[in-house]
Amino acid sequence: MIDPILHGMRRILLAGILAALAVAAVAAAPAPATAPTPAESAGRVAKVQKDADQFALISGRGSAQVCKAGFESLRRGALRGNAVDQLTLGALYLHGRVCGRFHLARDDHKASLYLAHAAIQGRLLAMPAMAELDVRRGRALEANVWALAYLHYAVPKQQNTGYPASLLHRTLGMLSAAQNKQIVRDTNAFILRYNAGIEAALHQQAQPPTACRPRPVDAHSRVPLLQPFSRIHIAAMHRALVLYLVAYDRDGRVQKLATLFAEPRWRDARRLRRIAEQRRVSAAPACDAALRWAFLPVELDNHKYRISHRG
Repeated sequence: MIDPILHGMRRILLAGILAALAVAAVAAAPAPATAPTPAESAGRVAKVQKDADQFALISGRGSAQVCKAGFESLRRGALRGNAVDQLTLGALYLHGRVCGRFHLARDDHKASLYLAHAAIQGRLLAMPAMAELDVRRGRALEANVWALAYLHYAVPKQQNTGYPASLLHRTLGMLSAAQNKQIVRDTNAFILRYNAGIEAALHQQAQPPTACRPRPVDAHSRVPLLQPFSRIHIAAMHRALVLYLVAYDRDGRVQKLATLFAEPRWRDARRLRRIAEQRRVSAAPACDAALRWAFLPVELDNHKYRISHRG
């Protein structure tokens, strides 16, 4: 009698275990993907259109209607406090833009307004743009504050190399002996006033990226230029910083590219374009967006270039 009883208990226990495993498997199974709501679908379509309009404006390739739509979407975002839109719009005002019959005139006042707001919200690339703008306007103290702030936040261990060193050399050359003493106090006052907000924004930018956010995949950040230059060209180029707006596909390849700003000379953007076009980022096959947009800063240091990852 004992063996049949034990055998029956084993059967009951085994059935219970199998039932529990089945319940756990059902609970652990991923929920089926739900179709996007009409509002979500409309939002995605609107974002794709907004990205296309803004790229047309930045690249200068589009009808007047499309470029104006891109400008209006940038302006609305900048006025709402979006730091990326402020950086983009400020950079466009820095040089002006012609897109079809739509002309965005150069406006130093509006450029400084949008770029300054972007900078104190942690968009570090707005700082050298502000410094270059103040160099152009002959505002020595302001140019040095922005140059030193950029060196403080964006350059690891404040290494005096490359474009930041070149920018600082040019701005310091504008100062008188008396102003040299004042500039350190002014820069420290700037950092003390805005440091908390800038550091908070930088911390947020450093958070793990979403599935659709492009991430660099190459290990080298400083390699020889792909096209050789003569010694005369190298001497003439000095150092430069170029900021591109790039659209990557799901495989991580560049599909579209436009120059947002190039300092101190625009022609450096043409020389570095091939390097930017060959940039590769992480693949994102599950991303629901056909194109993933990102800024790509490329710094030229004589016959070498450096791709920045911060700002």
